[in-house]
Amino acid sequence: MKREKGPVEKNVKQKTENVRKWYRYQFFGSAKVRIPKEKKVVDANIANISFSGIGLYSTKSIGKGKTVKIKISFVDKHGKVLEEFATGKVDWQSKFKSMYLTGIFFDNELSVTTQPKLIEHLTWLIDTYNWPQPYKDQRISML
Repeated sequence: MKREKGPVEKNVKQKTENVRKWYRYQFFGSAKVRIPKEKKVVDANIANISFSGIGLYSTKSIGKGKTVKIKISFVDKHGKVLEEFATGKVDWQSKFKSMYLTGIFFDNELSVTTQPKLIEHLTWLIDTYNWPQPYKDQRISML
């Protein structure tokens, strides 16, 4: 005898498989997110970063689907404040109390050519803290 699902069970989302190909790393830094079409700038703190995107906390909404330019600021191993730039699109945004949690996909993956200081810093963090290599497919070692 087949049992029919109840109303609560019907609304439960199916567990989704994590299809990310890059690891996310906890990252201490700040970001200035510019929305060129609106001439708006939002200050944010970085929650995490991967080679394909960044997670941010901010007190202002950036807006899902917006195209953005990001200035990423961080302190390197020598205590020097460095900046790198990336462009992307807001993939998701969620409000939590007075904060906005935002996920941005980069237009292009981070690279030694376009963000050399950031890649050097991430490489140092990965090596120093024995974090996993950035690419989830272990057959490929980038760093």
